Amino acid sequence: MNSRDRVLCSLAHVLPDRLPVDMLWPRSETLDALKEHFATDDMDSLRRKLGVDIVWVQAPLVFPDFEATVNGEVDCPAVAGRFHFLDRATIVDPWGIVQRIGDDQKYLEWRGGPLVGRESLEGWEPPATQWPTVDAMRRQLESCGGFATFGEIDMPFKIAWHICGYEHFLTQMALAPAFVHALYDKIYAWQTRRALIMAEAGVDVIAVVGDIAGSTGMMFSIPMFEEYDLPRFSRLVADIKAANPSCRVLYHSDGALQAAIPSLIQCGIDILNPIESNCMDPAAVKREYGDKLSFHGAISVQKTIPNGTVREVKDEVYARIRTVGYDGGYIVSNENSFPYNAPLENVLAMYEAVQDFDYSSLRR
Repeated sequence: MNSRDRVLCSLAHVLPDRLPVDMLWPRSETLDALKEHFATDDMDSLRRKLGVDIVWVQAPLVFPDFEATVNGEVDCPAVAGRFHFLDRATIVDPWGIVQRIGDDQKYLEWRGGPLVGRESLEGWEPPATQWPTVDAMRRQLESCGGFATFGEIDMPFKIAWHICGYEHFLTQMALAPAFVHALYDKIYAWQTRRALIMAEAGVDVIAVVGDIAGSTGMMFSIPMFEEYDLPRFSRLVADIKAANPSCRVLYHSDGALQAAIPSLIQCGIDILNPIESNCMDPAAVKREYGDKLSFHGAISVQKTIPNGTVREVKDEVYARIRTVGYDGGYIVSNENSFPYNAPLENVLAMYEAVQDFDYSSLRR
């Protein structure tokens, strides 16, 4: 069974030879340490040595108007790419979102956006984009032979609050529904086009990425989700599956997401990530929703990976396999990027545990 078959088998809620495993959004510190450990610079070789079954791909987009403003390049663990620099550490991306690179270059801090404080969309549009062809995307996928392929788009709420400012956008959600509907129409249309290129090219899973919850609960109410997101998100999922009926949709939000799960199921998602174990019980979520969803993640990057022992990491992986992966429907993965200071032996322990687990015990 190759990696792609293993992932698709598990997503069909059939227990494969072993559960599939991912390496979610690795930072450069983690990749550098792993490459040195295994004495390889080749990512496919690294994936095979770890047993990783998934390659994350992106539709190669070009932003002509933005490119005319680019005046520098960043290559650090927090961000990489070409940007417009306002000063040595403050960058602007194609959406006009302003972020500052921390002094240690480990994290980014939001600083502004083109609609901060504004109550009208007049003069604002998503970035002018040169879209790749489906054939170009398909050629990119040909280099991923044997691995499952996951594409990624942004949840419109994430883009919207970065453009508007968090408090201002939440205020607009409560007081200015026409503004939010108009903004969401534009962002959802842009993200849908991005998703459909990948779906039509044959990507196995489209991940919609963006938090709508924090560690203590939702960032906004479920009625607001149902008003603004549910009809558009449902249409996005339907469009993806019309373009490629075998493509699954994953939704990522950190935080205590329990209240939104029924609505997300109504939208048609297939996979939920990460089931953040700091504020959710993965076993309970599996018991309640395992007949409707598959799961991805659930290995703690807040506690166990950065602060636990090798034994504790392996025990957590074993527990997740037993309580979430007993009928397939689970991809073992770190819940989010491994922290920059996570011990290498703990990162390796996660992958070793997936390989070492006695899967015959699940079948019994």
